[in-house]
Amino acid sequence: SGLSFGNDVDVVDNIATTSTATSVNSVSQTDFGRFATIVNASANAYNSGGVVSSTTHTVATGTAVDGDAFEQISFATANGTLTYGSDVEIAYADLGVGDVLSSDLTDTGIGAATSALSFSKKTGNGIQYATSFGGSALTIGYLMDNGGGADKFDTSSSSLNNTMAIKTAIPVGPLSATIGYYSDNTTNATNTTVGVSTSMSAGTGTLSVAYVSQDATTDVTQMSAKYATTFGSASVAIGYSSTDADGAANTSDITATLSQSVGTGASVFAEFVNRSGAAASSETSAVLLGSSFAF
Repeated sequence: SGLSFGNDVDVVDNIATTSTATSVNSVSQTDFGRFATIVNASANAYNSGGVVSSTTHTVATGTAVDGDAFEQISFATANGTLTYGSDVEIAYADLGVGDVLSSDLTDTGIGAATSALSFSKKTGNGIQYATSFGGSALTIGYLMDNGGGADKFDTSSSSLNNTMAIKTAIPVGPLSATIGYYSDNTTNATNTTVGVSTSMSAGTGTLSVAYVSQDATTDVTQMSAKYATTFGSASVAIGYSSTDADGAANTSDITATLSQSVGTGASVFAEFVNRSGAAASSETSAVLLGSSFAF
């Protein structure tokens, strides 16, 4: 009943480049005409005049392929949607709720977290199927090659670069619960992650909490919560997350956002972030003020 194509506009051009390098001896200006021959032959054979030096240079060759002309194709049916592509993302267990920021600019200058979840093999060549039944939602994803960013449609020849994930959202009484599982099979870097999040009405707003546990080279756990509500025509949200990785200091983030409509499709907003456990000698907090317009 439907067909759509997708392209990841957030990735700059997605150019995949292959190259080979050849080390050659440099030559003097008087013997420059022999350079092409020396690249593919023994330099010593042409060193009769002592014009070849011992300095080594690298000559790189290769071709660049623009891979983002066709990244995803989706087929919609009465029972769900099937997506295939080279840029499928399936980090379903990444269910933390503590980040309420709406702008990518707010935390741009904040120092890197000393403890953080890692989903480095979440994107690649694969399939995703999303469906719903009986009030529940189910999403299944599988990457045949999880080397994300390469924009290639060929599958992994070694069968050791795949990722699978599953996510389900189910109503539990007054709660809405989501459970996600993620596992990549990359050689020497297997990552298995389980995440759970839930939300419920609380007062005039919505309270959400989440827990994520990651079993990888470095084990990581994360607990997070957020509360979102409205005051008149203003929308307010505040979030908190605490992340603990083995062998690293705990990282805690507090985020908050306020948006106020000023009429005629315009609004002003403010966002705040504070991080404890950031990299040494780095910024730990930031405030963003801005406005938006709807046309």
